[in-house]
Amino acid sequence: MANPRGQGDLLRARLVEAASAMLTDPQAIAVPSLRAVARACEVSPAAVYLHFDSQVALIQAVIDEQLARMSAAVAGRDADGTPAERLTALGLAYVEWGIANPGAYQLLFESADRLDVAAPHDESESRWDLIRGAADLIGAALGTSPERSRRLAFQVWAALHGIASLRIHKPDLDWPTSLADEVAALVATLPARPG
Repeated sequence: MANPRGQGDLLRARLVEAASAMLTDPQAIAVPSLRAVARACEVSPAAVYLHFDSQVALIQAVIDEQLARMSAAVAGRDADGTPAERLTALGLAYVEWGIANPGAYQLLFESADRLDVAAPHDESESRWDLIRGAADLIGAALGTSPERSRRLAFQVWAALHGIASLRIHKPDLDWPTSLADEVAALVATLPARPG
């Protein structure tokens, strides 16, 4: 439908509204087909099915592999010091891994749930070891109950995610503080009294 002459501002507003709807709608993730993966490995598509019965199974294996790599990079970084120092080291290792592996970080923490392949959020799984470890350290540092420690661990994780995600997406920004300072400041904001 054409706009009447002299109503350019109306058309401009409609164009911005339409583009906004398209840009702000969560975008589908482009998942590689099994054929594309087979081509990248220079094997037949049938060869893929010897190892993975579906695209979902292959993508889940990728997610599991990246979680294992992150866990290995973070493991042991919280071994020395007070509980607060250990929590700071754990948080710093998490953020450093995310920044060093932006594609993997985005897959795990910004995209995986939209792929409909990630495992259910069963907190007994090893993928939750980082949260459990943080909750244990918070409990030791603050003397908080397990329930309060868990809640604080999720808050710390959300803040660490913000640090990692912003650093990934805004690499040219002149950050006024170092990663270590940001993570230490975050841990320092934890309440000093049990709850």
